[in-house]
Amino acid sequence: LVWERFIASLMESCMQETMKIEIEAGEYIFTATGYTVRFDGFTKLYEEKVDDEKSDSASPLPALKEGDELKLKSILGNQHFTQPPARYTEASLTKALEENGVGRPSTYVTITSTILNREYVKREGKQFVPTELGEAVTNLLKDKMPNIVNVKYTSKMEADLDKIDSGEKNYKDMIRLYYDDFEKPLEKAKEEMQGVKIKLKEEETDEICEKCGRNMVVKVGRFGKFLACPGYPECKNTKPLIFRTKAKCPECGGDVIEKKTKRGSSFYGCSNYPKCNFMTWDAPSDEVCPRCGKSLFKRKGNVLYCPDTEGCGFTKPAPRKKKTEE
Repeated sequence: LVWERFIASLMESCMQETMKIEIEAGEYIFTATGYTVRFDGFTKLYEEKVDDEKSDSASPLPALKEGDELKLKSILGNQHFTQPPARYTEASLTKALEENGVGRPSTYVTITSTILNREYVKREGKQFVPTELGEAVTNLLKDKMPNIVNVKYTSKMEADLDKIDSGEKNYKDMIRLYYDDFEKPLEKAKEEMQGVKIKLKEEETDEICEKCGRNMVVKVGRFGKFLACPGYPECKNTKPLIFRTKAKCPECGGDVIEKKTKRGSSFYGCSNYPKCNFMTWDAPSDEVCPRCGKSLFKRKGNVLYCPDTEGCGFTKPAPRKKKTEE
């Protein structure tokens, strides 16, 4: 497969001709749209499978010429509804950025990680789904800075940076031009957005506030999500948001929970802290050790290991995730 793709990359492009065919049948006219292949090119050797996002694209048509008589085989009455555009995946978002002239190959990963880390989007399978926070921030910025938060603006800036790099434009002139365009909208937005707070729907949990008895809610702060009492300002109780895993502590048998550092990095500890001081940076797995029955953890190098300190020493390769079609 690698050899075929490499050789295909050196071959000529495939040439297709888009066609629209009108078929007369008595008083009715049927229309068919699609394409015919004029030259196979690299597809003679290598052709990628069509994914779900492209399932509604043009279909190949047989070779036809004006005046041909067609034989009716069947009539299918299928009802179709207009579908919304498919949600972005990491691959399709990168392609869209590239097509619109936004970013560079070296920044595509940073863009993706930023919108995920700031929780503007979340992953559902391979797709990026906008969060309530992401939609609120986007709407606010587009409302206050419509000329800046704009794909065309960013694309033009990227193109001008290329011209500076090639010596076609002077960087001081370009900085002055963009600064003048950027300064006034930014200052205006600062004034209008002063004190503006984005209110998100609060997610109620089963955690009970020990100070007032209310069900605590999930809130988003500077360092991520946390639990807070909805009785604020009367009750100001807060707690870190705990994510329980299926693993058990190898030292005391308590639940292994995921915690966050101030910088947002994940680590894992025992729910019985401070009575139990177990802590690790390695993520727990759903598997247990076949020798001693304790939960296995995953360390760098794609290896599952038993954390038993009494010398179990069991290790095994971690199962690889099944690859899905891009």
